[in-house]
Amino acid sequence: MNNTQNFIKTKEYKRFAEFCDACMKYKYIGICYGLPGVGKTLSSRYYANWDVIEKQIAHKTGKKIGDDADEQILKARTIFYTAPSVKATKMSSDIDTIGGRMGMVKAIYKINTQGDEEEYYPLGSYEDIDLIIIDEIDRLKLQHLEQLRDIYDKNNIAMIFIGMPGMEKRLARYPQLFSRIGFAHEFDNLSKDETHHILEYKWGELGLSIKLEDFSDYEAITSIIKITNGNFRLIQRLFTQIDRILEINGLDMITTEVVEAARDSLVLGIK
Repeated sequence: MNNTQNFIKTKEYKRFAEFCDACMKYKYIGICYGLPGVGKTLSSRYYANWDVIEKQIAHKTGKKIGDDADEQILKARTIFYTAPSVKATKMSSDIDTIGGRMGMVKAIYKINTQGDEEEYYPLGSYEDIDLIIIDEIDRLKLQHLEQLRDIYDKNNIAMIFIGMPGMEKRLARYPQLFSRIGFAHEFDNLSKDETHHILEYKWGELGLSIKLEDFSDYEAITSIIKITNGNFRLIQRLFTQIDRILEINGLDMITTEVVEAARDSLVLGIK
């Protein structure tokens, strides 16, 4: 599940998408917070179709910008940006550049497919953008947050900050920024039913099928749910180890023994 093709639209993702839509509709700043591994970044990238758009606007050796563009670029209205851990002073120009490149690639694609060069002159950085999602907002200090407020104030666009629980209390210390926040969303762990659905999918990825009437499968599922507690990233990590153990030992069934061996191979920070 490392790309958009394999993305599973869970109930939590749908709630997140509704939150993003509301922020765009009312042109507000929204904050989304949740524990590590619950799926905030993956959901944000999927919502923005960023796995596709990022490749289309990137510099490529031996190619011109826009060479790999397709019609998906024309639908792109969201910028996804990960706050840098260092040198955040250039964050505004970085985001400006991303927006400008998106506009340029859209214009080039239209010229290449429709041929009217004057009509499709490259757009400004935010002229065709409705939403900017900033991930890892906890990395930023006040002066960096002020850069984001400046972008928000100067452009008629929505903005969403993604971070850890407690970020809403931290942002409340900055009244000028906090007064612009219109929506908040807590990204929760997967429910038990959703975890069960994900596990059926993961079984299928390994070429196996879940047989609920088989007590071994039921026992393994129960064990995984207990270990992961609905944490999406931990499920991913656990199944990487399960796949490795099955291959090493020539096994074709996930049992509690396999699950326990996989768990012992991980450094678990989530209980």
